[in-house]
Amino acid sequence: MESNLIWTLFKKLLDALRIREPVSRSEIASPEKRSAKAFSLISDGITIRGRVLFPSEHPSRLYPTVIICHGIPGSGTARPKDDPGYEALARELTSQGMAAVIFNFRGCGESGGNFDMTGWTRDLDAVLDLVLNTPHVDPTRVMVLGFSGGGAAAIRVSAENDKIFSLAVVGTPADFSIFQKEPQQIVDDFKERGIIRDADFPKHLDRWISGFVEIEPKRWIGHFRGKHILIIHGDADELIPLDQAYELKERAPEGISELVIIPGGVHRLRLDPRCIEILKSWFLKVLGWKP
Repeated sequence: MESNLIWTLFKKLLDALRIREPVSRSEIASPEKRSAKAFSLISDGITIRGRVLFPSEHPSRLYPTVIICHGIPGSGTARPKDDPGYEALARELTSQGMAAVIFNFRGCGESGGNFDMTGWTRDLDAVLDLVLNTPHVDPTRVMVLGFSGGGAAAIRVSAENDKIFSLAVVGTPADFSIFQKEPQQIVDDFKERGIIRDADFPKHLDRWISGFVEIEPKRWIGHFRGKHILIIHGDADELIPLDQAYELKERAPEGISELVIIPGGVHRLRLDPRCIEILKSWFLKVLGWKP
């Protein structure tokens, strides 16, 4: 009886703190003043680093939150000066009144370890758990946005975790047939990209390769446990064929899934302003907020 009362009071507290309407412009701090909290966590003994960005300088309520999952890096070279990176996207979302999370999967950026596709799903699970327990994050409205390989990891995790409210994937493959090469060639390629850092990794090559098959998005998207799915693809994607986007849509749960094709859009849609506007509008729509 006492535990039921505590739970009821807790739910009322959450409801009081939750933001139902769009945050007013006056509540959104200028970009340089928005709160940004760094975090690090351990996933399989590997350090994963990231940041949580809030729209306010001093967060005081519960904000719907978007976890952004980057794709598989295309090269080991430094990011071009004209590429603002994922933080720019996070700041676009915070400008709409949402909180946003950016992090590096294992093998990438400031995180440790080596690239491993199934390991990426465990990294996202760990980040999701941290975010759900972060002050000022609304745990009932945590959303995930995945690009390319990050979208594949997001689809796999969202098939088993009912804490993900909405999912958007951009330029995401239905399968990993693009890696139909000799396994050692794939490893050598990723070493050149700088995402396999240890000379003796992977210790079990066949098991590492099978990870790509294990998390194929077309196998898992139909098991999505949240409320909304958005699939975005460019019809000029030079890496992932457009028909893979149609296959994902066909296998996604009916009634809650949308597919948007961007004319002339290439694989790196994160740099396409049309894609960013579509994402912002969609997140506002699923939250029931008007732009």
